Amino acid sequence: MARLNARETERVMIKQRTMGRTGRNLSELSLGTLNFGWKTDEAAAHAILDAYYNAGGNFIQAANWSPQHLLPSLAVYRSEEMVGRWWTTRRIPRHELFLATRVYVRQPAKGEISFIQVVREALQDSLRRLRTSYLDMVIFEWNDGLVPINLTLEVFDLAVRSEAARYIGAANFPAWRVSDALSRAYLANRNRMEALQADYSLMTRARFEPEARALCQEQRLGFFATSPLAGGFLAWGGAVETMLHAARRDRLMVQYGDSYRRAAQLAVAEVAARHAVSSARVALAWVLNNPAVTSAVIGVHSVTQLNDLAQAGSLALSAADIELLDQATALEEVRLSSDFTRARTVQGELMLN
Repeated sequence: MARLNARETERVMIKQRTMGRTGRNLSELSLGTLNFGWKTDEAAAHAILDAYYNAGGNFIQAANWSPQHLLPSLAVYRSEEMVGRWWTTRRIPRHELFLATRVYVRQPAKGEISFIQVVREALQDSLRRLRTSYLDMVIFEWNDGLVPINLTLEVFDLAVRSEAARYIGAANFPAWRVSDALSRAYLANRNRMEALQADYSLMTRARFEPEARALCQEQRLGFFATSPLAGGFLAWGGAVETMLHAARRDRLMVQYGDSYRRAAQLAVAEVAARHAVSSARVALAWVLNNPAVTSAVIGVHSVTQLNDLAQAGSLALSAADIELLDQATALEEVRLSSDFTRARTVQGELMLN
């Protein structure tokens, strides 16, 4: 399948950023496919994948697990299967794609198969469903079953050494655990994680700023921002009550529905009105404005939604726009003294030299 010519892609073109120390260039928008197979049928999923690829996208993130409260059990593996059928039937050169999958594994009960075997089988299943001989990245989801960490690091290392995956990522790992794991991997001469994935949006700044951000910058980790629209809360221009899915609306209102967060939502809508664009595009542009973000993970239900969000990287937010959005979510910002920031910078320089 050939990409569209330059004239056809003038309207939408996704930019790329370098992932940490790897030198690998990834689309600044990662296409999350968790909805494929239950909310999005195969024809619609393939149309979205076509549009993403033709807009210059290369970073596709599937999953070989899903939280039971979010997805029906039968849909757990369909995202991988749909992506696998898509890129092979389109005859897209494998090197043009960065295929990643999220895995959730726990150590088995005593007397069952080994933890290493559990992970090996999970990766082999993903390779088969995605129809590829290797994964560009396996993203391990944090859970307390990954302790003791030394065994988990052995599994990380094995995944790369066995050539099942090129890189390892860590989703929702506590910052202290990431730092600990990086140190242990270095001392044991093992392959380390190369990217951290976590929620980051105007509504969840305190979870990333500044500790995890500083960690990513000092250790040259990529950072993948999930839920950049706060689950859709920031995408509706102050009209969450018009959302079609009552369960989703109720969940978002419980999580974000107070006067402080309402002010943030209205600030996004105000900036959107200034630029005559959607609130979703403004909220995503704010995330991409942070240079520490390698890629923002988006999930869409239509080509129309994708085309709108694909233009977020080209939306030039003014200093006044940024100030308005930052002030609206100031309670989410964590401020550090200049002495602390300077000390972290010196520490990072020493570690890189």
